[in-house]
Amino acid sequence: MKNQAKLFETISQEAIMAIAVFDPVGGRCVFINRLAREWLELGFEGEEDIPLTLDDLVYKDEVGDPRLARPLSREMLGAEGLFQDVIVQKTTGQRFIANVGVRRLSFEDGSERLLVMFQDISIQKKLQREIQAKQEEIRKAYVELLEQNRQLKELDQAKDKFIALTTHELRTPLSAIVATAEVLKLKLHETPDQQDEFIQAIYEQGLHLMELVNDILDFAKIRAGKMEFFVEQADVLEIIRKCLGNFEHMASQQNVTLNLETPATPLLAWVDILRFKEVVSNVINNAIKFNREGGRVDIAFTVDEESLRIAVADTGRGIPAAKLHHVFNEFETVENVARHHKGTGLGMPISKRYMMSMGGNLSLESTENVGTVFYIDIPTTKVLDESMYGSRGDVWADLAS
Repeated sequence: MKNQAKLFETISQEAIMAIAVFDPVGGRCVFINRLAREWLELGFEGEEDIPLTLDDLVYKDEVGDPRLARPLSREMLGAEGLFQDVIVQKTTGQRFIANVGVRRLSFEDGSERLLVMFQDISIQKKLQREIQAKQEEIRKAYVELLEQNRQLKELDQAKDKFIALTTHELRTPLSAIVATAEVLKLKLHETPDQQDEFIQAIYEQGLHLMELVNDILDFAKIRAGKMEFFVEQADVLEIIRKCLGNFEHMASQQNVTLNLETPATPLLAWVDILRFKEVVSNVINNAIKFNREGGRVDIAFTVDEESLRIAVADTGRGIPAAKLHHVFNEFETVENVARHHKGTGLGMPISKRYMMSMGGNLSLESTENVGTVFYIDIPTTKVLDESMYGSRGDVWADLAS
């Protein structure tokens, strides 16, 4: 009998599960094996008087972290069963996560004991969380990869469209120049006036061709981050007034009225005058080109402490809501190649990048069959790196700069 008791004690001490036995009345620990001592950090001396009670195991933080595990409570210790992912408190105040089994033992002499078995699974839970985090990272990376793949396909399709459009646009002025030059070379003109008309046609087509090439080169520079900016304080109203003068003939031909709000004081803002002129010219050109017969282009201003907003509103046919996001998309045009107006379709994307590089923005609102409003926002205070500020010189005298 003695050997059998010794066998049972040895088995209990060497078990790979922590075992502790308590008196349910006072909560005092009456037996604890080596593994339980190690996990609870009790030490291995004082076998007769074990400094441990049921309350010592109960996790004192009432809130806990439900995402991590539920805390060991008095209710669990008062019930029988297996409880998984439970926070157990050590005698040092630290804690670990365990699977806890509770059994109530009754003996022939009428006494009762509470058997508490637990297995530390903190490392497994940590590894599990790390695996879940890695899986989530992989899932997010996969989703991002799919999205990037979709964007690359769209970009590839857009580039194909852009190449087709550019080829179409470059061929038109080149064909006109070659055909007209051939007439002059073969001296097929009949009068000096006719010769002058042919020369004028070559000149105009050459200018158009240069505009196309400049658009492509400017776009390439912006994307490569090699576009130079010289931002300085200037009177925006005066710049717009000069730009409008260049479009009076075009507006007259299309029977479009140009209306410019004229505040009494100068409208000072920080812009690269040359790039700002290009933006304003692009916006006004669109407002006239896509207007209706007898329509209007109204230019108004709104000023606050930090920015100036220029609203260029036309009374044209407007842009369908489904196509609004295409206006500033690179390599995209609102209309297909067959119905496309002159140009590469890069004017608005380039203009938006110009304004953002100057610390401003370019946006629009449009209602189909009512008209479109482009908003040019410019900072009235310095918002860029100091290296961006400086004077380019006389941009009005050197348009090719």
